[in-house]
Amino acid sequence: MKQIFLAFVIILLFFNIVLAQEDIQNSQNLIINIDVSSQATIKPKSSDYSIKYINVNLSHYPYESLNLEVLDFKTTPDAEIKDNTLLYTWDNPKNKISFGYNTKIKTNSNIVKIKKKIQFPLLEIPSELEPYIKPSEIIDSNDEDIILLTSKLIAGEDDLYIVIHKIAEWTKNNIEYNLSTLTAEVSQKASWVLTNKQGVCDELTSLFIAMLRSVGVPAKFVSGIAYTDSELFEENWGSHGWAEVYFPVYGWIPYDVTYGQFGFIDPTHIKLKESIDSNDPSVQYRWLARNIDLETEKLDINTELEDSIGLTQSPVSLDIKLLKENIGFGSYNLIEVILENKADYYISSEVYISKPKELELTESQSKNILLKPKEKKSIFWTVKLTKNLQNNFIYTFPVTIITSSNATITAEIKSTKNDLVYSLNEVTAILGQINEEDKKSYSKEVSIDCSIDKKEFYAYENALLKCKVKNLGNIFLGNLNFCLKKECKKFNLGISQEKNYNFSIKGLKEGKQQLILSLKSKDVSKADYIDVDVLDKPQVRAQNITSPDEVSFNDGLKIGFLIKKASISNPYNVEITLSQKNLEKTWIVKELFEDQKFIINLLGRDLRKGNNEFNIIVKHKDKNGKSYETKEAFNIQLVNVTIFQEVLLTMNIFVSGLENLSPQSLMLAAIGSFIIFILVLTFVFKKRR
Repeated sequence: MKQIFLAFVIILLFFNIVLAQEDIQNSQNLIINIDVSSQATIKPKSSDYSIKYINVNLSHYPYESLNLEVLDFKTTPDAEIKDNTLLYTWDNPKNKISFGYNTKIKTNSNIVKIKKKIQFPLLEIPSELEPYIKPSEIIDSNDEDIILLTSKLIAGEDDLYIVIHKIAEWTKNNIEYNLSTLTAEVSQKASWVLTNKQGVCDELTSLFIAMLRSVGVPAKFVSGIAYTDSELFEENWGSHGWAEVYFPVYGWIPYDVTYGQFGFIDPTHIKLKESIDSNDPSVQYRWLARNIDLETEKLDINTELEDSIGLTQSPVSLDIKLLKENIGFGSYNLIEVILENKADYYISSEVYISKPKELELTESQSKNILLKPKEKKSIFWTVKLTKNLQNNFIYTFPVTIITSSNATITAEIKSTKNDLVYSLNEVTAILGQINEEDKKSYSKEVSIDCSIDKKEFYAYENALLKCKVKNLGNIFLGNLNFCLKKECKKFNLGISQEKNYNFSIKGLKEGKQQLILSLKSKDVSKADYIDVDVLDKPQVRAQNITSPDEVSFNDGLKIGFLIKKASISNPYNVEITLSQKNLEKTWIVKELFEDQKFIINLLGRDLRKGNNEFNIIVKHKDKNGKSYETKEAFNIQLVNVTIFQEVLLTMNIFVSGLENLSPQSLMLAAIGSFIIFILVLTFVFKKRR
């Protein structure tokens, strides 16, 4: 068989970013230069206009924070910082006013390390934070639908970090980032975003903040600059909005639901402003004048990366497990990704799957997972392998898992036509069993060890499955139900006790399949899986027979035929015989792995005058020595035979009967043959006259 290794196909936009820009978004520090500028044109309404002064309040500028350090900052013209804004002033200006700043900043990937559970709901909110839990014009957290959804989403949770994570995850997974609507130009209310399930970064963030405020969690809107490699945007650096959420004792912690960064932001995020509502303007103009208007322009922001320093090291380790390393064409498969938080603080990470186009996902390509300090957790993806593959190839499909901190791990799914095929229902049932085992924690204290006397057998055979069930824990287990399909064993199992049970395997359908043994009670849900291959009856057929319908005495002829392996299982000791009254040819094949073609060359003189019936007889056995036989027949006519050729044919028939005689008998037969030959010639010539 031929073997093919399919090229790795990366289809995730984020993964392309990681490969091309890992020194940016996964850097420890970035040095960035920013130029911000704008202007306004004075438009007199009449000739007797006058201007005493114009003030510009610019609240869109960088300042010291958890993830940002200002290295240099210059304004043009000079401005003073007042009430968290840059205040520019012009006395008696003419025609135009221009303003802006140039700054060099250093960003970092620092994360606030929350090591202990914070109780939810928050019962005491400091008075200075009350504006951040109240509804505002765009962030309408008093909307009934927002309140109802959020309350249902976090019902029963008492860990603040988990509450915020669930809300962030729901927002990212259920609101489509969509630039094709007017929401890219006009900021819509959070309630509108919830109803229409779409929006841009500001609106996703507004809904996220509204949901938090609706359950009493303070949150603020942050605007600034961030890096993207998305084809949706012409420039890599652009305006962006995200949130900061208040954690008692720890302070304000960033959440970017658009980027899937929960509890942290990468160093390409440059915070320039924070506000209660997302529609607070970045620039405000005030003037004392008569008979004028101002024609203002948008802020022009140019961002340039000067340097990147170091790479972040993720405290999360990865492992990957496949339900099956080998699956058949059209099969589903389950991919388990095990993440372990090595740190002593909460970590949130977005996890991506990258795979070739032949593997189809049944869900999103990314998942966001929250890990408590030192916690180990699994997430799952279900994939389906296409049916449109060539039967005589072995395929290898790489599957790579990537985290937002650029940790990666790869596994390979292999496939041939005859491998085990899982249905979606079977994979879903296995995933359900895994989840049930996780919920019934005592399941880990029970072991099931099953073995089968033969993993490969024919449909007419029986197999024996032997199982051991042991209680490894410290409680008595009653009313256990141990089942293989409809056959069940009911028993109790004391501490440290072990019981043995056998199951007779018979009447299975042909093909590769999995036997599932389940052990269930109110405390336990456990399963063991045994792979078996039920062989079909080995079948061989002679087909595609090629031969002439008629031949003459002196003609050569070629007979060809295909021995077809018509079963999945291999036939053994295959004996192929081509027979006709005058000849017999036999071939032996020890094990038939694939179809084989046979050809034999004959002469017309090897046949008999008139019709010649040929038989192809195929005898074979299975692994157990059970015998099988098939037969195919075809005919060839020997035509246009002369008198002399007829004599020779008669002699051939006579000679073929002498092959087994002794030397003395052959001598007598030769003398007799000569006499018969003379008599035959005399008879033939007399008949012709």
